[in-house]
Amino acid sequence: QGKRDPDLMEIYEQNGRLKIDLPAVLDLPVAAELRDLLVDAAARDTAADLVLNCTCVERISTAAIQVILAGAAALRLAARGLELEAPADAVAGAFRALGLGSNLDQLLDT
Repeated sequence: QGKRDPDLMEIYEQNGRLKIDLPAVLDLPVAAELRDLLVDAAARDTAADLVLNCTCVERISTAAIQVILAGAAALRLAARGLELEAPADAVAGAFRALGLGSNLDQLLDT
């Protein structure tokens, strides 16, 4: 894999799974872009799970969390999983502040 633009979210394959590297700020416009990528990933003719790399995330909006949870549900219906990889403190804190700690735990256990 070549070097990726940190501001450009895209789906790529790594170790038999689909992966998206999330940017530092997941605000409303980025949440809409992420939604489109999750729809694309769910529609792909593959059994591969999807990994969201959260290493660089410094700020995440409620809208982005809603998109992630909806994407996880859609992938579950397709017998696939969605996993959050290396969530930064900002991600875990935002999920827990919204009372979604158990949802976060499920995404980490996948």
